[in-house]
Amino acid sequence: MFTNEDLLVPVSVSQPCGEDVSFDACMDAIAAARRQDDPTLEQGEWATPLHSADWPLVANRCADLLRTRSKDLRLAVWLAEARAHTHRMRGLGDGFLLLAGLCERFWEHVHPLPEGGEHELRSGNLAWLLGRTASLVEGFAPDEDAEAGLQDARHCLAALQQLQAAVDARLGADGPAFGPARDAVLRAVADAEGQARPGAMERAGTGVAAEAGTATSRLDGANAGAGAGQPAMPRSREHALAQLRLVAEFFRRTEPHSPVAYLAEKAAGWGELPLHEWLRAVVKDPAQIAQLDELLGAAPQA
Repeated sequence: MFTNEDLLVPVSVSQPCGEDVSFDACMDAIAAARRQDDPTLEQGEWATPLHSADWPLVANRCADLLRTRSKDLRLAVWLAEARAHTHRMRGLGDGFLLLAGLCERFWEHVHPLPEGGEHELRSGNLAWLLGRTASLVEGFAPDEDAEAGLQDARHCLAALQQLQAAVDARLGADGPAFGPARDAVLRAVADAEGQARPGAMERAGTGVAAEAGTATSRLDGANAGAGAGQPAMPRSREHALAQLRLVAEFFRRTEPHSPVAYLAEKAAGWGELPLHEWLRAVVKDPAQIAQLDELLGAAPQA
């Protein structure tokens, strides 16, 4: 067994990120263990036994290499994938947190190293996992313990937000797109809310669970629930921000030209920022920022 903290201990004092194992045979072995044949594909008359991925083996080998030989983003995204297959939303969230930790603690030397000052390989590794997130999440069966499933989904969303903050701080506009992955996890949170708190979702009418459906079902639900009482108040900060993002998703699908989607998404993003970061996101004049910092007692930019 291993924890993220185990994997975030420097490989050595002289080489905190260890060696580059990109072309090592160990990577080929992990790639082979990850291979999984698609059972829906026709094999014709030359049918062969389907190969199934050994996800526990993948997880253990990736973790061992991360701990003892190399802090490598490709190993980390493979580990996140394996954890998702073995521990579902909780495992995927732990994978996001590990990646965030690698970016926060080892960015200068984490593998793959930048080429000519460009971080395309790093961004590509992260983009690969973000692109896989929707299919991973949608493949999870409902949790038998609905409340535990809700906590795991919230954990995954918070972890993804932490990873996005870490990547945005280092890559900015050159970083990978987080929107589709975030939308998939938000839908999972909405589904989990509906399973764990069905009474609250019924009272909400157009609440989180209703927003996760199609545009038609959302509109129908809003009409049907118009007389069902007041919508339920958010039960947590994370829930409130999730509702804002679902409002944004609703308007993107039903009224793509409306500014509401953009404003709701912006508001949700601002809700995750401390005051001094929010000021710098909306005020561009350094003199005005300095005055506001002094007036409000906000932490000045380092």
